[in-house]
Amino acid sequence: MKDGDIMFDSPNVQILLEKTAMPEGFAKESLFYYTHFHQINITGEYSATFDSETCYYFFYITKGSVFITVDKEIFTLTKNDLLVVKKHTPIKMSSSSAELYMVSFDGKLAPDYMNIIIDKKKSGRSIMDFSNIVMFFVRLKELTAYDVENDAYISLNLEAILVEIYARKYYGTEIENPQNYAIIQALFYVEQNISSKISLEDLSEFVGYSVYHFSRLFKKEVGLPPYEYITRFRLDLAKHYLITTKKAVKDIALECGYQNEINFYSLFKKNVGISPKKFREKNR
Repeated sequence: MKDGDIMFDSPNVQILLEKTAMPEGFAKESLFYYTHFHQINITGEYSATFDSETCYYFFYITKGSVFITVDKEIFTLTKNDLLVVKKHTPIKMSSSSAELYMVSFDGKLAPDYMNIIIDKKKSGRSIMDFSNIVMFFVRLKELTAYDVENDAYISLNLEAILVEIYARKYYGTEIENPQNYAIIQALFYVEQNISSKISLEDLSEFVGYSVYHFSRLFKKEVGLPPYEYITRFRLDLAKHYLITTKKAVKDIALECGYQNEINFYSLFKKNVGISPKKFREKNR
C-alpha cells in the first residue's frame, strides 16, 4: 500500500479521527503541512503494511503498545513513545491493544530536519517517554475540525514536534523523575535482551534498585509485574514476526527468548488460543 492507503476496515480498529488534506497554494509552499492525520484505537489483533513513499511519518502512542518494523529494524513503542520515519520506507505495523496518532507530513524544511534527526544509514528514529509533545498532536487534532484550516498554525505545530526531537537528540533531557527513568531503562533492557534469559535480579541490578523495591515500582508504573510484562512482550514480538516475516517458527521462538520450541508452542496456544502456525495463517 502507498501513502494514505492504510487499511483500517478491521473490526479490531476504531477510527477516532481521519482527515486527508490536499495542500495547495500557501499550504503547499509553507514550511510544513500534513497530508493524512489519523487517530485510531486498536482493540484486537491488527496488522498493516504500507510505504512512506511521498511523505514522512509520525507515530505517537497514547495507550497500549505497537510493534513497527521500518526497513529491517523493529521499534517497540509504548505509551508516550514517538517514532518518526523517512520517505521511501516500507513500514510493517502490528498491535493487539493500542491508541495512537499517525501523521504523514512534508514541507520545505522537512528534509533538513529529518537528515539531522535520523542517522544517515537508518530510516527511522524512536524517542521513549516523550509526553511533553502530546499537546502538539492534540492541537493538530483540534485544527482539523475547522472548515477552513489554519495552514500557519498547522506548520507551527508540526515544526514544534521536530524541534522537540532535535532538542532531545542534541541537548538531552533532564531527569525530572528518577524512578520513572529507572522503569524506562528497564523496558529498554528487556527490549535489547529479549532473546536471552532475563531474571528479576538482572533487571533490578541494571537500574540499581533492590528486587523488592523494583518489583513494586515496576507494577505501579507499568501496570504489570515484571515477569508478566516480559512474557507478554515475548508473545507480542512473536506475533509481530509471524505476521510480518516468513521466518520459521523455531527461529522466531529463539529470537523471542524461547530455547525450547515445544514450550513456545504450548505457551503461545495457552495465551493466544491457537498455535503459532494457525495464528500466522489467520492474520496473513
